Amino acid sequence: MKKNYTFKLKLNEEMAKKLSCVSESEGLSIQNMLTQLVRQKIQYFERVKGNLQKNALNDARLDDFEVEEQ
Repeated sequence: MKKNYTFKLKLNEEMAKKLSCVSESEGLSIQNMLTQLVRQKIQYFERVKGNLQKNALNDARLDDFEVEEQ
């Protein structure tokens, strides 16, 4: 079974409004835009510092996430 992880994001009102405007202008939902930004950040990190090692991934804390089984 595939797992999806969700987390709560807290923003002040100004940032929330700006995020809404930016995502709408890009033709994306806020969720899709944030997923895209996270993917880009991970790719940049790995390009600059190298791929994350399996032991680091195995030790990664997922305490801030809720798990959804699909």
